[in-house]
Amino acid sequence: MQEATGSDLKFIIEYVKDRRGMSGIRALLNQLNKPSILFTGLSDITRSQIYSEAIYKKVIESAATVLGGDVKTRLNQLGYALGDRAKMTKFIAKFSTPKQLIRLLEDGTITDVPFVKSSVNEVSKHITILRITARKNGENFLEVADGYITAVLDQAGKALTISEKKMGDGELSYKFVIG
Repeated sequence: MQEATGSDLKFIIEYVKDRRGMSGIRALLNQLNKPSILFTGLSDITRSQIYSEAIYKKVIESAATVLGGDVKTRLNQLGYALGDRAKMTKFIAKFSTPKQLIRLLEDGTITDVPFVKSSVNEVSKHITILRITARKNGENFLEVADGYITAVLDQAGKALTISEKKMGDGELSYKFVIG
């Protein structure tokens, strides 16, 4: 992902509003404006405006902090919400083969989750590995990517299941056995 739209930011803000109400929104704005003022109010964010990846990252991290509890759990929940938001994925997943679905996961992760990159490695005819690597300062976003992938797989309703999952050293990998 290179940039985010205002609707992406608004989606995260609405998620916080649903969970914590207007006090959560105020806390989120305070968190976002800590070192310098980023947004004076929600009206500053327009749905069609383009924002940098760093701003999107800051909104997600601030939302996880404001929601309270374990930050990694909250980042995973935000990732699940982002994956659940990808409704087109649900339509495409119904008509995709398992290998196409894995490629769809790779593309979706790159476009919807900031500060990570993904790659697919077909080890054999039946084994495919999806690798998600954190870019600089993006280690926390492996949790977001994990939640995103879980949501898309839940939507797909396919026989595609994760046979092995490893997280560590700035990398998240999934091993899929197909067929």
